[in-house]
Order: sequence, then C-alpha cells, then structure tokens
Amino acid sequence: MHATATPRIKRAALTLTLGAATAAATLGLAACGTLAGSDSGSTPPKKKTIADLTGPQIANKALAATKSATSLTMALDGKVDGDDMTFRMSLDKKGDCAGRFETSDGDIQLLKVGDTAYLKFDDAYWKSQGKDGEAAKSLIAGRWMKTKATGSDAKDLTAACDLSEALSDFEGDDNVAKKGALTTVDGTPAITLTESDGTEHYTMYVATKGKPYILKLVTKGGKEPGTVTLSGFNKPVDAKAPAAKDTVDLDKLGG
Repeated sequence: MHATATPRIKRAALTLTLGAATAAATLGLAACGTLAGSDSGSTPPKKKTIADLTGPQIANKALAATKSATSLTMALDGKVDGDDMTFRMSLDKKGDCAGRFETSDGDIQLLKVGDTAYLKFDDAYWKSQGKDGEAAKSLIAGRWMKTKATGSDAKDLTAACDLSEALSDFEGDDNVAKKGALTTVDGTPAITLTESDGTEHYTMYVATKGKPYILKLVTKGGKEPGTVTLSGFNKPVDAKAPAAKDTVDLDKLGG
C-alpha cells in the first residue's frame, strides 16, 4: 500500500528532513478548448480550474508547485519530537535563511549567509543550559555567534536553511486526499483537502488563484500536531550578516 502524500508533507514541514532533492517543474493547469464559431449560439465551456480536479490530482499539483518555489517563508506552531516549538523561517534553494525558533528552552535566532551561520540565543536559553550557559552568556554579551555553517555548533540548525532539502519529502505519488470546501487563507482563495492516517488527521489548504501552492497544513492527533503555513513564495530572503562589532567568531575562539 502506498504511503499517502500528506503525512510526507507533515514530516517535511515539521522536521525539515534532510536529503538531496531537485526542484520539480511547475505544473500548469490544462484548459479546455472553446467551441469554434462565434455565431454558433453555444456558450463556450468553462475553463477548468484547480478546484475542478479530484482530490489526489489537486494534492499532486500542489506538491509539485510548492516544490518548484525558489524561496518561501515557513511558519510552524506545534510539536516536534514531542516538544513544543514555534518558528518562522524564510529560506531559499541557495541555502540562505533568516528566522527564529521558539522552544521550551528559549529562543534561537538564526541567519545563514553563504557559508556562514549566525546564531543568537536569549537569556532563557542560556539559563536552561546551566552553569555553562551562564558562562557563555557572559562571554557572548548579547552578540551574534558567527561560525561555519557546517560546523558542529550550527549544522543541526542550518539544515533547516536549504529549501530543496526541506521539501525533499514533497512527492506527488498516489494519495487518497478528499476534496473539501472552498475557503481563504490570509485572503488567498483556497480549497481544502483532507486525509487521515490512524489517529492523525490532516487538512491541507491549496491556493486556487495563481499557482496551486500549499498555503497551510493542519495536523490533529498523533505525536506531532500543529499548523504549518507557507507564504512569500519566490520572494528574496532577507538574510544579511550582522555588523562585525555585534558578532563573536566562535571558530577563532575555538582555535
């Protein structure tokens, strides 16, 4: 039995699964041809829209369209590996990103510009790390920590910066998505799709205007309930390196 598409979307959105992925080409909607002859007296048939397709067809087009985006902003409010997490991250396929994670231990700000990562932790996070955290807080003094993006201090977080990897689970295989009601997401017309997998229930919101991007995914039940919203498709990521006076180079400290 094929795994349904929506659980794969959940895994990609909530855990930002690592792995090589290539961008899928955007799938255009096929329009029906009109009847020939302006004086036939017949009404031309209405062009098909994304909402006219079946649930599985809509899901597959939405997966492909979203995977083709060169950049986007992802916001999560839910649980990851059993822990509460909220984050908002703008990221692109070059690997640059700018965002913030809010965890039970505290807040983490993350910037990645080229091969360099910048991390900033709030007071609550340092406190959660005990005496070592308090010592680090005194040394860092509210500045950004600069390090190689592939270094041990940053690689787990910067894995979230590569959009291709973040969307690596967005596959358009067979699925059993059921088409639901028309609605809007932040003012954008959308159609809902629903699927269930045991005690987990998913609702996907797909744009019906413009490209059929996934706008929102709500997961209820299971171990990782939450809401993921996607926006800012193909917009530049505002990732700029902090001023040198506001950074501490961890690689030099470690050397």
